[in-house]
Amino acid sequence: MSKFDSKDKLDALIYKTYNVLSDIIFGFNFQSKSLVRRNAAYKDIHSGQRCFILGTGPSLACLGEDQIERLSTEIVFGVNSLYKSTLANKITPKYYTLIDNLYWEDARLYSTSLSPTFGEIANKYLHNPPVFITDPRAKYVVEDIASENNPIYIYSKKYPTEEMSADITGNVYAAMNCVTYSVLAAIFMGFKEVYILGCDYNAFCNFGSGHCYDDKDELKNNKYNLGFYLKFYAITTEFHYLTAKLAKNAGIKVINLTPGSLLDAYPRESLEGVLGQC
Repeated sequence: MSKFDSKDKLDALIYKTYNVLSDIIFGFNFQSKSLVRRNAAYKDIHSGQRCFILGTGPSLACLGEDQIERLSTEIVFGVNSLYKSTLANKITPKYYTLIDNLYWEDARLYSTSLSPTFGEIANKYLHNPPVFITDPRAKYVVEDIASENNPIYIYSKKYPTEEMSADITGNVYAAMNCVTYSVLAAIFMGFKEVYILGCDYNAFCNFGSGHCYDDKDELKNNKYNLGFYLKFYAITTEFHYLTAKLAKNAGIKVINLTPGSLLDAYPRESLEGVLGQC
């Protein structure tokens, strides 16, 4: 057995022990338990349907008008800063995933209960607000602006070593990536076909630059180096593999439609084959 294999086995043992402790802590976290149990209302709510998860990769900017028009009639998940793109003026997400802690912690910087990001998204889709998919710690941020739709809170404090879980009414395994969280939510909701777009998965090649919107302001505060990106992508990719395994075992198609995507966890199909030619 190589040293790398030995390290992996030791890490797995540590994480499994950690996961047991995490479930025990969750058992006493009555507020979070109460919040995630409400997710049961979304169980199989879209049974047999299909959805599209839109990342924020630059490939989204290449969609043709006919493709955008077709997407506007589909059930769409938005993530992160998708609302900043021109695409957001033509497509209204039914669900919007904001898992990263920066999206609710930025409210504290402004000494307000309203996160600039959550608030901007709510204002963007004022007449048809999306259902937010977020962390229970964001409750104080979304409770005022999500009055029309019950948010989906995901409590994910376990580290995946051999499997992922889509039962978001409990303590699930962390996914790290908003697209992965969206896939898990989609599986829980009963979708049978999940298509991923705008997941170029190549930020480690260009130090985070390149989105379907103007990201100059974001990059000014980017202090990550190549080591961080490679480590982050390695871990996140393993989680995608486990998610793909979960979907396959459940008989759910998760298809990557992103042209030139480096993510190989899911089967690929041509964008034109699903949405038609540009």
